[in-house]
Amino acid sequence: MKVEKFNKFFGKVGQAQIRNRWKILAGLLIVTVICCLGLSNFSLALGEEGWFGNSDEITINTKKYEETFGNLNGIGVLVVKQGEGDVFSEDMLKVIEKIGNRMHNEIPFADRLTSIVEVDIPVGNDEGFSIVKPYENGIPSDSEGLAKARDLVMRGSEKTNALINSLVSDDGKETWISLSLHPFTGKELEEKYGGDNTEVSTDIGYKLMNIIESEEFQNKGFKLYGGGMPYDSANEDRYEVPEYGVRVLCSIVVMLLFLAICLRNVFGVIVPAVATISAIATVFGAMSFFGEKADSALVTLPVVLGMALAVGYSVHYIKMFKLHFRRTGKRKESAIKCIEECGWPVLFTVLTTMASFISFLFVNMKPLEWMGKTSAFIVLAIYIYVTVLIPILLSFGKDRAPRATQVNGATKLDLSFSRWSKFVHDRKKSFIVISALVIAAFIPGMFKITAQLDYLTITGDKMPYIQEVKKMLAQKLGNQYSYTVMISYDEEGAFKKPENMKALVQLEDYLGTLSLTKWSGGKARITSATSILKEMNRALNEGKDSMYIVPEDEYVLAQLMELSSIEMHNDFSDVMDDDFKTTVVSVDMTQFATEEALANMEALKAKLTELFPGAKCTLLGDMIRYSEMSNRIIFGGLKSFGFSLVIIAIMLVFAFSSLKLGLIGMIPNVAPVILVGGVMGYFNYALDFSTITVMPMVLGIAVDDTIHLTTHLKMKHEQMGSSEKAMEATFREIGATMFLTTVILCSMFSVYLFSPMHFLAVLGVLIIVGLSSALIADYTITPALLHVAKPFGKEKEEV
Repeated sequence: MKVEKFNKFFGKVGQAQIRNRWKILAGLLIVTVICCLGLSNFSLALGEEGWFGNSDEITINTKKYEETFGNLNGIGVLVVKQGEGDVFSEDMLKVIEKIGNRMHNEIPFADRLTSIVEVDIPVGNDEGFSIVKPYENGIPSDSEGLAKARDLVMRGSEKTNALINSLVSDDGKETWISLSLHPFTGKELEEKYGGDNTEVSTDIGYKLMNIIESEEFQNKGFKLYGGGMPYDSANEDRYEVPEYGVRVLCSIVVMLLFLAICLRNVFGVIVPAVATISAIATVFGAMSFFGEKADSALVTLPVVLGMALAVGYSVHYIKMFKLHFRRTGKRKESAIKCIEECGWPVLFTVLTTMASFISFLFVNMKPLEWMGKTSAFIVLAIYIYVTVLIPILLSFGKDRAPRATQVNGATKLDLSFSRWSKFVHDRKKSFIVISALVIAAFIPGMFKITAQLDYLTITGDKMPYIQEVKKMLAQKLGNQYSYTVMISYDEEGAFKKPENMKALVQLEDYLGTLSLTKWSGGKARITSATSILKEMNRALNEGKDSMYIVPEDEYVLAQLMELSSIEMHNDFSDVMDDDFKTTVVSVDMTQFATEEALANMEALKAKLTELFPGAKCTLLGDMIRYSEMSNRIIFGGLKSFGFSLVIIAIMLVFAFSSLKLGLIGMIPNVAPVILVGGVMGYFNYALDFSTITVMPMVLGIAVDDTIHLTTHLKMKHEQMGSSEKAMEATFREIGATMFLTTVILCSMFSVYLFSPMHFLAVLGVLIIVGLSSALIADYTITPALLHVAKPFGKEKEEV
């Protein structure tokens, strides 16, 4: 398939485009305005809840949990007493009470509050037992009353008191104020939040933030820490979203700066900028019309990518126009000529880049799917706007006399690249050997890559709220991650059977042995129905610590559970359903270490199958989401890269009608991916939701220059019949453009390097490594391989 045929086709397209330029501009303007109206609906999806779709098993299981037990996610405040004393003083108890009251009154979807001021304790008496609230008659002002209430809460040891090192630390210095939430459904959700779960979650987080940061709770005597997914979402919105905006603004400044430096005229700055902003606004507006939310963590990627590619495409068109305008001095003819010679290679680069982003649909995670399809749409929109606006607007103006002093319109820089081509030709075998050795040196690093989804590590210590979270985790009761085990039988009253309750106790013991289970003092941080049953059983047996057990007699157990469900209903309903056939166990974690969490999860699944053979066991919560995210990122990322690799290889073979030429074109584009993988392994840059995008993206963008180079070279070979001369002419005409487009791309992504967010800085490093190594490959190994392989057929003999 001859390139000349493609060029003739695009030449006709260019003639029609210039002939109907006013109609085309008007049509493009109308489409832009209509789509941009959708920007009024633009919004961001925050937090991890949006990572899984409604049909996903994790989402379905979460909804089943919420039908029985309420919202899986709650919020809390960790109160830490500083200096002398503890949280049981009159002043501290009043602070805890005020915070609890404000949380319950001010936070939407508030359900049940739990704190040392609002806790129910079963206590034995002459009539059997009673449920006592230590501060039911208000907070005492006398030392005797305070001491009595404290003793009631802190009675016994942590082994016989479920509250110690769970609700309150054994030294009395720390305590949690926890608020469970109703599921985000109903009239309030629709009327106040438009049915948006993300918006209500963020609003809840902000309201908790306002309470913690309010003036009345700023005291050197204590420190407050917020917790829960809604609180994390609010912090993300407060600190991360503005940071994304700063990166985008910096990218715009870099884009305008480089356009001004490289093209040195007002047109070259304004038109590409207008085309870029219009294309991106059109895509986001159109997607917002259909209710698509942009993922907050990845939203900058398609935007910066779009700006970078717009500049690259614009430079190709403008440089080619200038080349022909210097030769002919005729504007319309030069505009048509730039469409003719740039049309096919630019369209082909657009298709390959889109293919690399469409591959993210294989990852099966909403944010990455969103990023993939959004980037693909933006690439297409950028292509349309640039290829329409640049040639049409360049066609306006006066003709002028050609500049006969320059060699075929070439500048000194162009001639320098032509000489470089000859340098590579004379040392082609050396370049191939050196390139092979460099690639081989980076391959071992690829096998050192690990996955990481701990957002504290991914985001980095430079973000203020991450610093606060780490301070909170350093406390005895500090906690960030947890998960829930839901065990359900079909038979009503299943957990009244001693064998099932015995299995539940064994499960708790096993959970305490898992490496990521958090311990406070000498107790594993595990919450279940057994602690309530033990408390009730002790209260019914004269408060004897020896009776802090789950009874094994079936009749006694059944009666105890019925009694607990009535007298301790609020607490018991959080862990056991009304039919006694479904129960939940909540486990706090020390951290989230991806590989270790995967191992813990697999071991836990095996244990659940062993202990509860007749039940359906479901895992929910942080560890489960992150573990599943890890699996999907690793395997989905491999599928995404594999799909990109195969599709782009097929497209290259098809476009050049040559298996040899297509495979040669892939070699210099796989090499940068290997270098990126090696850098990730050697420098311990883990796979996460952002870095997983780099390899397919680098492959999709890196192939652009290879396509321009190979297409132009094939065309010149068809004209000249000599590979060496064709290569010199190719480098003379597009060598500088390839350099400029890559420099601009790298410069725009370099704004990530200065971000306080760790994953953005890493993203910048990897993209720059990938794109710059791709350019070096196209200047070295690509021409060297083409000289050796001679895929264009016979050479014409020199006359």
